[in-house]
Amino acid sequence: MKKISVLFIICFFVVLALGCKSDTGNYFADTLKGKATDAALDSLTTKSTETTSQKKSKASSDYVPSDADAHYIQPSDYFVSDRNYTNQGWIGVYLAKVVTAPSAQTKNEGQFMQIQDGKEIWTKYYWKSRIANKADIRIGAIVIHFADNMSDDDIYMAPTSKNMARNGNWSMNKITDTTDLYKGYVTVAGGYKVDVNNIRIPVK
Repeated sequence: MKKISVLFIICFFVVLALGCKSDTGNYFADTLKGKATDAALDSLTTKSTETTSQKKSKASSDYVPSDADAHYIQPSDYFVSDRNYTNQGWIGVYLAKVVTAPSAQTKNEGQFMQIQDGKEIWTKYYWKSRIANKADIRIGAIVIHFADNMSDDDIYMAPTSKNMARNGNWSMNKITDTTDLYKGYVTVAGGYKVDVNNIRIPVK
């Protein structure tokens, strides 16, 4: 009888131990599963946040002011140079913002900050500008064109982004040939080809 009781007690504790082991195993399994799920959600949230941040950053860098024209030029922008355009083939001009407006007190010179490099200069050679229309395209017309976007056909094309327009090079030149106008471009001094959509007219 004692042997039976002892065996019964032993069996009881074995069953109890196995039950506890099973519960413990389930507990750890559930815990690990929960942690993995949380980690996955955290990772997804992080990636989503990073993607949103990247989109915001891209949207910010691509932002174009509502008053900018097709060349990404604003009404407050000037083109400036340290010399006047006379009879030379072409001169480089810089896109700039006015720091000190020209006046009689400054001998009609203005202080401008060049957008490309941040350099500030005093000069009396500055121009507002507008996109050319059909009537502006004629022999001898002095024009400004973007000089940092050339096609495979060696034609200077208009800038394709705000960053390109505001940090690239521009030139002031003179139209010397319009016989290829039907092809969509003109020739300027120096034999350079310029797309008709890449022409601005300087305005004092």
